Amino acid sequence: MEPTDSLEPQDRLAVIELAAAAEAADGTPPLNEEATLALMRDDALHWLARDGDAVVGYAQWQANNATGQLVVHPHHRRQRIGSSLLDGLRSRAKTRVWAFGTHAPARAFAAARGLAPVRGLTMMERVLADETAPAVPEGITLRGFTDADADAFLAVNAAAFVHHPEQGHFSAADLAARQAEDWWEPEGLILAVEGDEVLGFHWTKRHDATTGEVYVLGVDPRASGKGLGKVLLQAGLSRLADGGATRVILYVEADNEPALALYRRAGFEVVHTDTLYGPTTSS
Repeated sequence: MEPTDSLEPQDRLAVIELAAAAEAADGTPPLNEEATLALMRDDALHWLARDGDAVVGYAQWQANNATGQLVVHPHHRRQRIGSSLLDGLRSRAKTRVWAFGTHAPARAFAAARGLAPVRGLTMMERVLADETAPAVPEGITLRGFTDADADAFLAVNAAAFVHHPEQGHFSAADLAARQAEDWWEPEGLILAVEGDEVLGFHWTKRHDATTGEVYVLGVDPRASGKGLGKVLLQAGLSRLADGGATRVILYVEADNEPALALYRRAGFEVVHTDTLYGPTTSS
């Protein structure tokens, strides 16, 4: 099974259909947003497992963060397809592999192949009802994003997530890719501005008529102590509720205790934790 650095249109569609079948069976998407976007680009490697003409398994390796993702059709599991796809990923180096959702079979699969948890990404959610707009500190203005804000936004994002393996490398090209998505709304990217300086942001996302997301929430470390995280969070929740959302989700690093505490105080509860598995010392 040899990888390719680009997919034919029919194979992209087949992978999307495969992922949908796995999500219907498991209750969790098997590929994250970045992997889904990478189906359309040439900066990842792709492995396809076929049964005749049907795509029954898929793996992707992303060079920018040296992580892999894989999925096997529910009707074709326990046929060593997953092991073959993992072997392909491992041929790139000691690749770390994501498992989305808290599923015992994924833990068992990883353990049997010498992989152990190295990182967790926790999904949280809460109900949205009558959300009030926050009290904004004196001198701070909350407003929507404009194209003129791109450089300032990227600079604040880089400062806020300097140690984050993905968000810390978010680029102008990544921003443009999100702006091309159907869900993009300039007003949904709320900026906290003091004078001409962007201090923080809350990027909200609408999944459908009733579900919103705290997509990214970041504050420039130079503006810490102003309570902007809480203000921006509530501003985004209020905007999502005003637009009809009755549920909101978010993802946060499982070991980021300050962020977890902020979200718990705002009424969020843990749904599940995605796990990144990496090689054990002996594997």
